[in-house]
Amino acid sequence: MGARDERCSKVDGGGITRSEDLHIRQPFLLKLVQSRASWQWIVVGALLISLLYLPSLTTPFDFIDDGNLVYPAPAMPLDQRLHLVWQKIVANYQDLGPFRPTLWLHWETAAELFVGNSILWRSARLVWCGIACSAFLWFMLELGIHPVASLLAVSAAMWNPFRNEIWTSLTLSEGVAMPYALLSLVCAIRAARSKKSGLWDLAGVICMIVALGCKNTFMAAIPAQVFLRIAANDNDWRQAWRKHGGRACVLALTLLLPLAHLAWFKLNWHPGQYQPGVPTLGQLARIISGLKGAISLDFFGIGLFLTIITLALSQRSNAQGFAPKSSNSVYGSLPWRSYALALTAAGLLLVAGVGVYLPMDAFCGRYTIPAVWGLDIVIGVLLSQLFSCPRSAWRRVAIVALVCGLVAVGVANIGKQQKFAARARLLWQALEWIEREAPTGARIDWVGRHDMPGAHDKTARLGGRDQVLDPEEGIHFAWHLGARGRSDLKLGLLDEDGHPLQRAELDRTSGPPDLVVSSRPVLPPLLTRLDPAWRRYPFSVQYWFGQRSFQCFVWTRTPTAGGSP
Repeated sequence: MGARDERCSKVDGGGITRSEDLHIRQPFLLKLVQSRASWQWIVVGALLISLLYLPSLTTPFDFIDDGNLVYPAPAMPLDQRLHLVWQKIVANYQDLGPFRPTLWLHWETAAELFVGNSILWRSARLVWCGIACSAFLWFMLELGIHPVASLLAVSAAMWNPFRNEIWTSLTLSEGVAMPYALLSLVCAIRAARSKKSGLWDLAGVICMIVALGCKNTFMAAIPAQVFLRIAANDNDWRQAWRKHGGRACVLALTLLLPLAHLAWFKLNWHPGQYQPGVPTLGQLARIISGLKGAISLDFFGIGLFLTIITLALSQRSNAQGFAPKSSNSVYGSLPWRSYALALTAAGLLLVAGVGVYLPMDAFCGRYTIPAVWGLDIVIGVLLSQLFSCPRSAWRRVAIVALVCGLVAVGVANIGKQQKFAARARLLWQALEWIEREAPTGARIDWVGRHDMPGAHDKTARLGGRDQVLDPEEGIHFAWHLGARGRSDLKLGLLDEDGHPLQRAELDRTSGPPDLVVSSRPVLPPLLTRLDPAWRRYPFSVQYWFGQRSFQCFVWTRTPTAGGSP
């Protein structure tokens, strides 16, 4: 873009984009500018979005990432407390590989403040979700995306059932780091547009360091941060580089932290830590499939398709000179070059976000972050163009389809929250019974799915992957027991056939079990051969208005004092 294009789009010191090349009066854009400057709008929008997670307040602690994190340490002097936290940070690196100091500070602070109270923990998580929503909306608006389009795009992103585990579970690192990473991008834009750029740069660096201290994969946001610091206030990006390149390079220095960690990790890797990998086409396919789910394409696909058709017809109509006049919109959609900054930042987030996960050999919904933010921005741009189009039947149908898709996303989210809560309640029923009835020093075997390649196919044949207990759940089951005063109980992991699974998180166990926890109504043959006399105690929790249920069974070799639950 050259100097001759400066008349097309100018940016003032407050970060507001003004288009001046349409040769018509644009009351709609003036209203957009006014609404974009309203903090009340951002706060209200974030509140409305985060309220969808209100049902999660009644969910007890889960068995995904909470068992060793939600309980406070014994009272001790401050220096000993800080030393204990540092020991946990180092042990986390030694056992698994990630170095996450700021994440551990969040966990330990919450554990001290909320003293093992799940309602307080979940209330704080709900507030943090609202803060993340505010940062996301602010970021969208700073990119020049229509306020209503921002609200729809951020709602779809935050409600997406494929990645909503970062809000239903209390301690996942993506949820902790999300506000910091988004605010670092906002700070980059504001620094480029503000006379007080130094303060914004300092805030951006601090936010990015905290995000990296939660999870190193947020390094994928640094290229977008550097680009926004350079280009957010100038259409001529070469000239912008000459003006702001030095400051942007200072921001890029935060990239040295995760790169140094990666080098140290690979040079000092040992068994038990995450396995270093190489990029593969199989992983790329998993990431692409995950991104498809992370933007709710199953729900939004029709609405987005109709949006693209509407935009194409609008541009065709404009080209033929048949654009209808409307007092409530511009003639046709806004020029795509008005969104060059947003689309370029989106591309950087997407490419870098995919790249950081390519060397892995597994993928899940939360691993789409931050790559999926790039797609969220693209959706926001498409919706901005849609709301700037002249009114037409196609436009109305597209908006209806998008709203219906958003409603479907919200319903799916609530359904997943119910399912998540039911799973936690089921395991708490079993845990509280064992906590109460198990004899001192008892050994527990946890029968879970195979922790090896091909396990997903086997569990599918056994009746559904989500119905079979997970070894990770067993590990957190043991941690919950220990934190609640039953550290005398020892838990070992078995696969569905009764063969032992060894994990670094649990000590090795030996000898026959006194109790067995399983999701199957029959025990593996290896266990019944040892002792045919077992007594079964069933547990069950329904969800989705009684249409589905989770069940598990606790088996004892000899009858206990308690009866059937």
